[in-house]
Amino acid sequence: MIRLTSPTSSGYETHYVAADNIARITEAGVSSQWHGIRSFVRLFDGAMLECSEVASDISKQVSEARAQEHKDE
Repeated sequence: MIRLTSPTSSGYETHYVAADNIARITEAGVSSQWHGIRSFVRLFDGAMLECSEVASDISKQVSEARAQEHKDE
């Protein structure tokens, strides 16, 4: 599972997402970053998460989680 946080008006919301459910990770633009959104994570079910983590960090977590899952098989 990957832990992601989204900025909200009252703080942060935490999401736990299976690595295999992540379809795409995109670095946020300057205007979004100004508001605390560092990346956009699209899930295979169509949901979009606005995350405070940098896209490269999320990608690394996903790679590590997938490698661990395959190692456990």
